[in-house]
Amino acid sequence: YKIRTEINMMDMEVDDDDDDWNPVVAPGVVLRPHVLQWTPAATKQDEHDAKDQLAEDPLHDPEADEDDEKWVAEKLLQPDEQNVRSTDAVLNCPGCFTPVCYQCQRHEQYNRQWRASDVRNCQVDRSVSLSMAKDDPSKYFAVRCETCRADVGLQDADGIYHLFHVIESLG
Repeated sequence: YKIRTEINMMDMEVDDDDDDWNPVVAPGVVLRPHVLQWTPAATKQDEHDAKDQLAEDPLHDPEADEDDEKWVAEKLLQPDEQNVRSTDAVLNCPGCFTPVCYQCQRHEQYNRQWRASDVRNCQVDRSVSLSMAKDDPSKYFAVRCETCRADVGLQDADGIYHLFHVIESLG
C-alpha cells in the first residue's frame, strides 16, 4: 500500500509538469487565430431537420410564448397616454441575470443607459446620497439587485431610476 501511494504521488507530480506551452510574445510577434471566420453550412435539409426536431419536442408549446407575452403586457407593463403597453428592453442584473426592469426607455444620448419609473427585484440604498459633481445639488441613491447585491443603477430625488449596469434583452 505504501509503495502504491508513492507511485501515485509521482504520477501526480508528472501530471502537474506536463504543460510545456510557454508562448513568448515579443515586439513584432503577431498572434492570429486559427479560424478567421466561421459560417455554418445551411442546407434545406438542415432547416427541415430543425423544424422537425422542434415539432417533435414534447416540452415545446408554440402557444405558450404568446400567452406569456400577453401576461407580461397585462401584469408588468403600464400603459402610456395612448394606452399602449411597450418597452425598449427587458433589463437583467449582470451578476445573476435576475430581471430588474420590464418597462424602460433607452437614454437618448447614451446607448447603454435606461430610464424607468418602476424596477423589480431591487433595493434602493438611501443610507448614503450620491452626486454627479462636487457642486451638484442633485442627489442620487444606489440601486442594487436584491438577489446578488450588484449595483445596477441610481434613483434620483424624483424617484426615477437610471439603470446603466444591466444586461439588455429585447422586450
